[in-house]
Amino acid sequence: MITKTKKSITISNSILEDLALINKNMNISQFIEKALIYYVNELKKQERGQRDIKIINANKKRFKKEAEENLRFQDIL
Repeated sequence: MITKTKKSITISNSILEDLALINKNMNISQFIEKALIYYVNELKKQERGQRDIKIINANKKRFKKEAEENLRFQDIL
């Protein structure tokens, strides 16, 4: 079961007007919740990507050596 908490936020009128134009079937709370879920997931992806880059960079010499060994084994180099 998902627990929801009521919060008060301040949003500019221009954003609310834009939401009213594009958001015909969903209430504003639902729309904002979906937008936040999407945005948070994107931030998590970026964070994972940055961690992956750090791991790759920390191990690039080893990865290069392994790749060269594999190519030599396949008689490509």
